This record gives sequence, structure tokens and C-alpha cells, in this order.
Amino acid sequence: VSRSGAGHCYRVVGHVVEAPWGIRGVDSRAARLAVANGALPADGCEPSTAYAEFRLETATATLDDGTELRQLEGDLPWALCVHSVHLSTVAGAHPDLELARALHARDPTTYPDANHRPKLMLALTPFEALVGFRRRSELAELLQRTPELAACVSADAQLALHRCADTPDAESEAVRGVFASWATCDAALAKSQLDALVERLRREQRVGPSKPGPAWERKAARTVLRLAQAHPGDRGVMLPLLLNYLLIAPGEAFYVAPRELCAYVAGECVELAAASANVVAAGLTDRPLDAATLVESLSYATGGPDVEFGRVVEEKPGTHTLRYAPDVADFEARVTTVEPGHVVALDSLPVPSMILVLQGVGQSSSAPGPDGASPKRKHRYDLAPGKALYVTEGTCHLRVSVAAGASGPLRFVRASENLDMPGDSSDDETAAS
Repeated sequence: VSRSGAGHCYRVVGHVVEAPWGIRGVDSRAARLAVANGALPADGCEPSTAYAEFRLETATATLDDGTELRQLEGDLPWALCVHSVHLSTVAGAHPDLELARALHARDPTTYPDANHRPKLMLALTPFEALVGFRRRSELAELLQRTPELAACVSADAQLALHRCADTPDAESEAVRGVFASWATCDAALAKSQLDALVERLRREQRVGPSKPGPAWERKAARTVLRLAQAHPGDRGVMLPLLLNYLLIAPGEAFYVAPRELCAYVAGECVELAAASANVVAAGLTDRPLDAATLVESLSYATGGPDVEFGRVVEEKPGTHTLRYAPDVADFEARVTTVEPGHVVALDSLPVPSMILVLQGVGQSSSAPGPDGASPKRKHRYDLAPGKALYVTEGTCHLRVSVAAGASGPLRFVRASENLDMPGDSSDDETAAS
């Protein structure tokens, strides 16, 4: 519940994160949004710096006057972020609540909180990711056709994969055996086989493979070679052979559940996730890996995620809103488009929300309520990419307008808790476990 009272709206300033996998300079959307937002000085965007994330969350967001949003409003259960990925985030999985609590109690430095981190990814550009384990049939075929991968997996695990019953539980257990054998195999063996794999794939890239495989295998091979450039010697470079490769278009989205292995390969996206910094790393990083914890952390469900296109929740002349709401209480996202010369009235929500402009220019303003009464606290903000507003719960009549002469539409994302699943998300997952 808002500490400042219902029906308020504030402009907020986020923060930018630098990381080796980010996009450099002004080519990074995260950097451009941060500059426009005020999180990064206009002259502070360095061409050689890799800007990976622009984040809006109560842990770090401030108001225009420097007041911490957390101090004013408390903590939100979600964080809104724009990722700019040049080549591969850390590969890993986020624990569920039960595991997060156990890991935090055991090692609070590596796992700094006791929360889970489901997440929703909405593509802003063509976006590549590795998400979840391949189906048993694909893994079996890859093990047969990729001797370097097979050398890192025990004969017993490979045999169990080929012989397992055709049920989800049996398939998951067999996939677990393959992954556990690969993740725990001797480091020197893994490196030598990775080097041999990369050398062979580079040779085949020049002259062509002796036995052309299916399209998904060729995509996996290309991704291995790209990751090898950024992470030489890291066994995580082999992960495209084990995980589903996903390429989605702008406006498409996918959900990643806790305990599901994932890495963003390249592209730019909006990510909405539960407020947590916990990740169990699986590769593509310099940090030490805990193979035992990793093996125990994963769900081993197979098959890629469903690609979501958003559900139309409002459509009027010149405006439409798409809703992305996975089956999790922590968050949902609404993406609204307003064409030039049109106005949209935003719903008042029973929970706090955050608005981030992604494209175009316009204005937000207070609007009279249904009874015609003027709002107690009037405001008017110019909107452009990077501008962000925090809206408290309760009645807050807002209008967003775009001038008739604007060069294109205004598009913004509004993040909040999932309105279909009220209540504390931690209690929900605990009850379900």
C-alpha cells in the first residue's frame, strides 16, 4: 500500500548497469533510455562502455528531487528493466521460493535474498535466447552427431536417455542425468572437447558439414561459434546443444519460470521480473560454478517456452493495449500504443504501477474523474523514450495524448502486480509447493 496516499503520480529516475555483455555507447537502447530518463548524464555515455541494463525498481529508483522511491513507497515485488545484449548474458537459473530461502540462508553473499525470480521477456528487436532443455529426441540425436558433447556425458546417462519411457517424468529424469554428467565432467576433458568442437564447427562453416543436419542443429552450431568468441574455454559455450534456441520478433514475449535454465544471446528487450538478484550460474561467466547446486536447482522440463503475442484488453480508434500476464502473482505488463492525434485514458489500478515510455512523444496529464471533479494533485509531464512515471494505487485519472502532427505513435509499457492473482506472491507459491 502506498505510503504517500492513493491517487498520486511521480516522475522517477532509474539507473543504468554496465556489463561486458552489453551494447556499447549510444547503440545501446538501455543507455539512450537512461540518458533521456536522467539516470545517465547527457555527456556521460561513453562510446567504449558496454551498457547492459536500464532498471526501474524500488531498490534504486528515485524521484526528481532525489528522494528514494523505496523510502517514499516501500518495496515493490517486481522490477522493470530494459536489456541491451550484444552477446550473451550469464547462463543460469533462478531458484523458486523454497530453494531461494535455503540458498540465502546457506550463502547470503552469493544469493543475496530469499525470493524467487520468475520473469517475462518482451522483445524490442529481433531477440535470441536459450531457454529450457531440448526434447529427448533432439538431445539423443545431438549426442549421436556431436562426439565432443558425447565425450562429456557418461555412457550410462546416454543409455538412460535412449531407453527412458515416453512420459514427462521419465524424460525429465533422463535429461537430468545427461546434464548432471555434462556439468560435473572433468574440467580438462570439457575444455579439450570444447576446443575440438569449435575447431570442427569452424572448419565445417568454411567447407560445409560432411552430413548436413536439421535446421535447428545448424542454428545451435552457429550459436556455439558466436559464444566461443566471447567466452573461450567456458563449457557453457556448449549449452546451445542442450537448450532450445529461440528467435522472436519485436512485440513477442516469453515467460521463464523459476528453476528453468536460460540465457539471453543477443538483442534488446523489456524484462519484467520478481524483485530478486538470485541466480544459479551455469556458464558464460567468470564467476565460480557450483555444479552440485546447479544440478539440484533445475526443473528439467523439456521443450521451449510458448511465445506470447499479448491479449488485446482495450482497442479504440487510434489506441490499443496488449496485456502480458503469466500465471504468477508478482507481475503483469500492459503495452499501450497511441497514434498521433489521439488520447487514451489510463485505468486506475488497485496496486502501484510503473510506466516507461519506449517510443514516440506525447504528454500525460491529470484528468477529471467520472464525476467531473478535478484531481487533488494535478500534473502534466512531457513523454519521450526513457521517461518513467510511478503511479500509486487507487483513483488516479490520467490521460496520455499524442499531438496530431507527431511523426509516429507513442508506445509505453505499464508494469504492476498481476491483477488476476491478488495477494502475496510468496504465500501463493508456498501454498502450492
